[in-house]
Amino acid sequence: MDFSTFVGASVHDMKNSVGVITAYLEDLLAQAGGAEAPLLQQTLHETQRVNGNLVQLMAIYKIERGLYPFNPEEIDFAELAAEVLGRVQPLARIRGVALHTELPGDAPACYCDRELVLSVLTQAMFNALRYTRSRVVFGVAVTPEGLAIRVDDDGAGFPAFMLASDYPQPGIDTATGSTGLGLYFARHVAALHRHKARAGQTRIENLAEGGGRFVLVLP
Repeated sequence: MDFSTFVGASVHDMKNSVGVITAYLEDLLAQAGGAEAPLLQQTLHETQRVNGNLVQLMAIYKIERGLYPFNPEEIDFAELAAEVLGRVQPLARIRGVALHTELPGDAPACYCDRELVLSVLTQAMFNALRYTRSRVVFGVAVTPEGLAIRVDDDGAGFPAFMLASDYPQPGIDTATGSTGLGLYFARHVAALHRHKARAGQTRIENLAEGGGRFVLVLP
């Protein structure tokens, strides 16, 4: 068994174990009264974050080997957005961060692999909550490129070395502890989504008023 296969099998095993721990924490939180247990909420979030990273690692392993069961389907974007916001709302409440949405009154349908896109957007929101000062905006717009989904924060913005690169490669930033895994995964997910000659894409930028923006475009 080559090393990459060994790593893939190990990640799968760890993901299952972390998933069990997450379920236990969710039960404990329900018994403790939810918002009445902020420390338990924070512990659950960290466990969910680790589980999310393991899920993304496993997906990347399968995608790069042509093993991922890519399953695009038409979904209600309003429902997808509600699930993303529901997953991050408890952490936003604990940290005193305001969540804002900028969605069309008649949210469009979205043709995509639901689980992959849900993972990308949830992790993007968690990352924004980690680095923001006071607010995070989840927005979507129909553009000539396709459906543009964005996550804005009002933190310090992306470092120059990430903005200067056409494609942020995974690696550890010793200053922030960021691995770049989320952006690496997002690019893989975007590339899988195609419509005629167009492929999905991602981009990051810093806002003129301060803060960073992550964008996922689905054709």
